[in-house]
Amino acid sequence: MDFRNSLEKVLAEIAAVLSDIDEDTVDSFTGEILKAKRVFTLGMGRSGLAMKAFAMRLMHLGLRVHVIGETTTPAVEEGDVLIVGTASGETASVVANCRKAFDCGTTILAITASGESTVSSMSSGMIMIPTKTPKVPERKGVASIQPMGNLFEQSLLIVTDIIVMNIMEKLDMSSKEMFRNHANLE
Repeated sequence: MDFRNSLEKVLAEIAAVLSDIDEDTVDSFTGEILKAKRVFTLGMGRSGLAMKAFAMRLMHLGLRVHVIGETTTPAVEEGDVLIVGTASGETASVVANCRKAFDCGTTILAITASGESTVSSMSSGMIMIPTKTPKVPERKGVASIQPMGNLFEQSLLIVTDIIVMNIMEKLDMSSKEMFRNHANLE
């Protein structure tokens, strides 16, 4: 498969998935993030990398944000929001962390491809990314020519970037203002 042909197919897949996402849910996530005392992000593998990228942008916005599993991450508590990126909603470590956060009174928001998963059942808000993945191939949603969970992970990154843009608008913050929080020791 040549580059242009692959590009057209991948972009069509992403467009199909993102066009099915409920805009009201994205707006609701934005509101939950803005009223949170602190925001925590969680994901494993490539989903975890997308959630770290999301945490970075939230930090650029001036929010108090932490990534679960990092050495400087404090304890979660009531008033905090844990945002989880998980295609299956059943990854053992993600489920265990969500249970602990739930028990601490933390609000859990899920970005997932599995609306009937363990993580989804603990979440007070959920953005559905309608993709099939090798872990849950029978799920309804867009099948991909790409390997493994690529389509979910790409869509997760784009959805979180759009949430960041929504927050920028609500805070009346420009990219230039955000850049003040960009790392200066690199």
